[in-house]
Amino acid sequence: MKRYKRVSLVTYLYILPILVLIGIIFIYPLSQVLISSFYNIRLGAQEGIFVGLDNYRLIFSEPVFWKSVRSSLIWTFGNLILQLIIPLGVAILLNQKLRGMHFARTLILLPWIIPMVALAVSMRWMLLPGIGIFNEILKNIIGTQISFLGSRSAAMPTLIILNTWKWLPFGTLLILTALQTIPREVYEAARVDGANFWKQFIYITFPLLGKVIWFMGYLILVWNFNTFDTIWLTTEGGPGHIMQTLTILVYRRAFKVFRLGEGAAVATIGAALLMVMGILYFKFLSPKREDES
Repeated sequence: MKRYKRVSLVTYLYILPILVLIGIIFIYPLSQVLISSFYNIRLGAQEGIFVGLDNYRLIFSEPVFWKSVRSSLIWTFGNLILQLIIPLGVAILLNQKLRGMHFARTLILLPWIIPMVALAVSMRWMLLPGIGIFNEILKNIIGTQISFLGSRSAAMPTLIILNTWKWLPFGTLLILTALQTIPREVYEAARVDGANFWKQFIYITFPLLGKVIWFMGYLILVWNFNTFDTIWLTTEGGPGHIMQTLTILVYRRAFKVFRLGEGAAVATIGAALLMVMGILYFKFLSPKREDES
């Protein structure tokens, strides 16, 4: 027992620096945001006034908040679906033994290399009606133009596609790495038994990739829920409030109208919503463990 306690103490000492770092980077800021949400704080004021739950009551009573929740959910799950399906298909294609696949695997990294600020600003100009290259192409092909970022019906799908293209290398390379761990002999045996490509995917590829896809899906869920740069640099939350997610609402309340307490309340609500979605994701979508023999 003494040896066990000594080993445990040494183990805790090893992980103590990372625990301190987590406390400084995550726990302390989150606790300060939570505390600030109970105060009426104006930017530049020396002290805030304690208002209890008034900030939360105000936020919940505003229609713009519920529109932001709706936009956040559409944005998050729209990206989640595309960023799981498209990288899976691309990874399966890149896993084939065809000529030029090594070059294609290198080329797939291009969206990841481009900084998000440069990508968002350039795409904002390229998607403009009248002068944007995409609308010029549409004008020459079908004789009409689309306001990709200025239309309520087109802004959300356009940004979801743009964001999916940006994060395509991450999912593709993660799934491709997992695909290359599956022995070729398994597929050869399946082909001998008469299994076509679809049956191989259903009964071999997808089950063996289940944990990787589940893990990737969780990262996509968290990252996209907290997306700020892509949306703000292209539409600033517009047109109207169609692209105003909770992160955009936090920024506007805290740094546009300088109501830091309300911004902290929205951030706290968003964190709680993300936590609930994470718990539900782990509860209902976790890969089933194989029964131990």
